[in-house]
Amino acid sequence: MLALRIIIVTIAAAGLIVNAVIHLTLAGPYDAITGTLIGQGDLFRIQAVVNIAVAALLLVSLRYRRWAVVVSLAAVVVAAGGLALVVITTLVPIDLTALGLPYLFEPIWFADKVVSALVQGIALVAAALSAALSFRRTGAVQG
Repeated sequence: MLALRIIIVTIAAAGLIVNAVIHLTLAGPYDAITGTLIGQGDLFRIQAVVNIAVAALLLVSLRYRRWAVVVSLAAVVVAAGGLALVVITTLVPIDLTALGLPYLFEPIWFADKVVSALVQGIALVAAALSAALSFRRTGAVQG
C-alpha cells in the first residue's frame, strides 16, 4: 500500500510541478494584462509558487504521515481550482477589475493551456486518491 501511495503522490506532485513550470514560462507575456492591484502575469507566478509549495508538501507528507490527508486535500483544492480557472476563463469572460484584478478571458486552446489542463486533471485525480488512501490508512474510516 505504501508503494502505491508513493506512486500516486509522485504523480500528483509531478502534475503540479509541470503546471508551475508552464505558468512561470507564460507569466512574462501575460504581464501585459494588468489590473489596478495585480496583473495576470503575477497571478500566474502566484499560482506557480502555490503549486510548487503544495507539491513539496505532498512529497514531505510521505515521510510525515500525519499530514498526508490534509496535504492531499490541499493538493485537490489547488489542482481543482487551477483546472476550473483554465476551463472557465476559456469559456466565460471574468471581469475582476472592480477588485483590482485583471479581466480574464482567453477563448482559445493552445498547447501550453491544454497541457496545463491535463496535468492539473491528473494531479487532481492523484491527489484525491492519495487523500482517500491516507484517510483510510489513518483509521478515520470505521467499517
